[in-house]
Amino acid sequence: MVMAGMAQADANPTDLTEPPPGEPLVINGCPIWPYTRCPGADLRHANLVGKNLTGADLRGAKLTRADLRGANLAVANLEGADLTGARLNKATAANTNFRKARFVGTDLEAARMMRSDFSGAEFIGCNLEITRLDHAWFVGTRFVGNDLQESKFNQVNLQDAYFEANVIRYAIFPSSNMAGCTGCPGGWE
Repeated sequence: MVMAGMAQADANPTDLTEPPPGEPLVINGCPIWPYTRCPGADLRHANLVGKNLTGADLRGAKLTRADLRGANLAVANLEGADLTGARLNKATAANTNFRKARFVGTDLEAARMMRSDFSGAEFIGCNLEITRLDHAWFVGTRFVGNDLQESKFNQVNLQDAYFEANVIRYAIFPSSNMAGCTGCPGGWE
């Protein structure tokens, strides 16, 4: 009876439990450590709380509903990644490539994402409350129905971006490029 239970547990290829101490965490063939190379990885529902993914290549990764609270994604490449429903509360993602990434219902509250590139990305129904986005690029980025309260958009590039139905109470956009931006908050240029 014990053997049957063990075989059943081993048969689950998406088991996201922590490995024994001293062994690296590997999820669906992707080792979770700095500078890992896992383009297109399936990390849906992965528990990546507090993980160090500095410099990781996660282009096109499926991170739907992944828990990245407090994770370090500095200088990582998440171009084209799907972060639908992911949790990035208090994550650090400075100098990170999020070009053409998809953020739908994503929780980014209090994340630090300075100098990152979000060009061509879309934010739909996300929580970006008190998020730091200073010096970031949002060229052609879509913002629809997001909570941007108290977010800091200091010196960002919002050229050709699109804003619709966002809550921007107490958000700031000083010295930002808003050329060609549709619906961008006025008076901050």
